[in-house]
Amino acid sequence: MELEGDAGLLLRYDDLSGDWPDHEWTLVHCLSDWSAFSDLTDWDFLEGWAPDDLDNVENSFGGAVPFAHVTSPIPSRDLKPTRSGHYLLVVHEAGDPDEVLILRRMVIYEPLSDLTLQLRRPMEADKVPTHQRVTAEVELLPGHRWFNPLQEVRISVMQNGSWHSSVHDVPANQLRGEFLTFSLDPTLTFDGGDRWRSADLKSLAYLAPGIDRMTEPDAAQGLPWRFRLGQDASRRFKLQTSRPDLKGAFTVHNDRFDDVELTSDYLDVTFRLQHRDFGDAPDVYVFGALSGWDIDPAFRMDFDPENSEYRLTTQLKQGWVDYQYLIEGDDPSYTRFEGSHSGTPNRYHVWVHAPAPDGEDRIIGFEALDFN
Repeated sequence: MELEGDAGLLLRYDDLSGDWPDHEWTLVHCLSDWSAFSDLTDWDFLEGWAPDDLDNVENSFGGAVPFAHVTSPIPSRDLKPTRSGHYLLVVHEAGDPDEVLILRRMVIYEPLSDLTLQLRRPMEADKVPTHQRVTAEVELLPGHRWFNPLQEVRISVMQNGSWHSSVHDVPANQLRGEFLTFSLDPTLTFDGGDRWRSADLKSLAYLAPGIDRMTEPDAAQGLPWRFRLGQDASRRFKLQTSRPDLKGAFTVHNDRFDDVELTSDYLDVTFRLQHRDFGDAPDVYVFGALSGWDIDPAFRMDFDPENSEYRLTTQLKQGWVDYQYLIEGDDPSYTRFEGSHSGTPNRYHVWVHAPAPDGEDRIIGFEALDFN
């Protein structure tokens, strides 16, 4: 989000607890690598009274699973950030900041430095078919007195929406006049990945492609709609697919009503992944925006050795969902079950760090690059 910009963000979530939600939200300023909170107090980066009430609540209708839908603009009327940097958005129970319900990272930037991005071939020959390398050129702030811009200015890069694979505090390798070049650091080379798998969950009237079975809700048993996806298989040694995707995101939608956020139902969705490498069953997770762009234990699949299949049943809201299968580890890999291709469409977000006069982090530029 741009600091003092015209376009803010929208916090939106559903509460399925059955109780009327009484929640508050606030922002916490963090260090540039997200390793800890900064030393700033609320008065240093917020204007207004924190936390702020979340009192815009509406009830769902027309679905088998009732929920309360909560929305709030950011900045709100009573609370707004006053400086750029890395933040945690925190939603907690009203009056109890220790009872945290939602944590989301966000970056607030100032459009002070021009940033030019390019996608180039990887420098390592063995990665040319499978990886993508991002390079950046940053024009330094005119009139600003830099002591050593090669040390003071850093960039962070995020592929698609994934904090999971983002890199931070990448240094420049060259200074030419007022321009810094970031091009040689090996962390700027990313696994290209493959097109995202997807599930079309918009309709309750027919089986969309990729849906194996659909079961109507059982009110007596308290069961919602149940969807079983077709069995997925490894794409590790297959050619890259050409179907369009949302780059790992999801959209809420249904084919019955217009007010989709209040009328889209919650479904029990079963993911299935074929795995016939007998004796080897690593931990596999369903991954994407649906898992908060993280290796979430709630999205860990169970292995069924009798059917040589991983399975996960989880609750998802109606819409179009992108996902992939990821393995946990020190270097989580897409390539066990997903392919990796240098031509895969990806979106890269790049932001520029510099120290503020008080020594805390400041974001002085931002740019996005779509590779299609």
